[in-house]
Amino acid sequence: MNTKKEKPSILWYDLETFGLDSHYDRIAQFAAIRTDLELNQIGSEILLYCKLSSDYLPDPLACLVTGITPYIVNEKGLKEVEFIKKIRDEFSTPNTVVTGYNSINFDDEFIRNALYRNLFDPYEREYKNGCSRWDIINLVRAAYDLRPNGIQWPAKKENGNPSFKLTDITEANNIEQIGAHDALVDVRATIEVARLIKTKQPLLYKWSFDHRKKQLMKNLLKAPFGEPVLHTHPKYTSKNGCTSIVMPITFDIINSNNVICFNLKEDITPLLEADEENILYTHGLVNIAYNKCAFVSPLSILKPDLEKRLNIDKQEALSRAKLLKDHPEIIMKIRKALSSQDIKGVDDTDFQLYNGFFKDEDNKRFRLIHDASEKEKLELSKALKFDDPRAKELVYRHVLRNYLEYQSDQVKEEWKSFCSHRIVSPPGKIMVNLDFYNRKIKEKLSLDTTSEKEKEILNQLLQYGEELTNTLFN
Repeated sequence: MNTKKEKPSILWYDLETFGLDSHYDRIAQFAAIRTDLELNQIGSEILLYCKLSSDYLPDPLACLVTGITPYIVNEKGLKEVEFIKKIRDEFSTPNTVVTGYNSINFDDEFIRNALYRNLFDPYEREYKNGCSRWDIINLVRAAYDLRPNGIQWPAKKENGNPSFKLTDITEANNIEQIGAHDALVDVRATIEVARLIKTKQPLLYKWSFDHRKKQLMKNLLKAPFGEPVLHTHPKYTSKNGCTSIVMPITFDIINSNNVICFNLKEDITPLLEADEENILYTHGLVNIAYNKCAFVSPLSILKPDLEKRLNIDKQEALSRAKLLKDHPEIIMKIRKALSSQDIKGVDDTDFQLYNGFFKDEDNKRFRLIHDASEKEKLELSKALKFDDPRAKELVYRHVLRNYLEYQSDQVKEEWKSFCSHRIVSPPGKIMVNLDFYNRKIKEKLSLDTTSEKEKEILNQLLQYGEELTNTLFN
């Protein structure tokens, strides 16, 4: 494919979900608007809903936030496989920069898991055909810290810290956002916030946009013991801002996209004294990912007035950096600690996206499943020999979540058994089981503070739960 023929564009998107766990919870709504690099809209707005399968109950509190119920998505929506394929096609348009507001830490994780559940490569849309991803939330934080002029900055009432909630930013700057927690409304608001920063602080905007690329980030964050840099991140947030001086120490030997750094605002003594068992828990250690649009800037921009406003003592930080370089044993301690970590995930296929890449041969087998007719998919999967231990169960669930109506009565009964067990006893630490679902709905219905609109949603959820249990347990 000749990607040069496609002009670069930005696809701004947002999700509404039925919960917060990206491995388990499902997407309710997807919205997107494509613009050129000057933020002029290209084409029509996109709005999609995703049907729910019978092995899942939504979090009632999430439904109250979004106003979206299972009835809405099941009436308006697509099967998950069709839903995520449409999204994948949009994301994979050559030279597309997929962008959102806190999308990399939240929305992108839901997208990856939906692709994984439906036998698509979870990552290739992020790098193939000139595509990439971006996230403007750290750009907004950096604008507050480094280039605040021309923008109104709201503060949290409880502590005076800056607020970076999209609704607060838009309200403070007279950007219309009526109907927050509707994906399309939030997409429009995100574009307007980006336009505001691009207009008022164009060089900062360009820096963030350019440094979405891993190689430019690697040029800034060199390890071991690279030069100190400024890092803007929510973990540093105070009334003074969200930026600190950090020093790259070593690459993460488990994930080559990560570099372990130290926040030079903190005392380095605990780090120097830590042993291999507890060094990773030392206060001040920071993990920065090259591929997650961190906002990192050179120390040269830290002029005296900015140093004072951010409450950073540059000389003290540089003294700590020099002392760290005198202790190269820290690098080996951290690397040994990383290599000895016993990372145990949930023993359930839906939670195992990050248990490794599928081999090419298994990906070819997945494509055979996609190409087969609805009636043939399950039988074909039984005949195929997969290399990865996750694959058989992943395919089984994918087929029955999306193509149950094409299966035999025996298979349907087996699936009912799976679904009934899953909603009664979900895997891992998932709290929303059938008992929690019904109890939480009834608790909210009994409160005088629950509005009529909320009661309407809750009663729909109660009805949906009753219909689902009647289907599964009878």
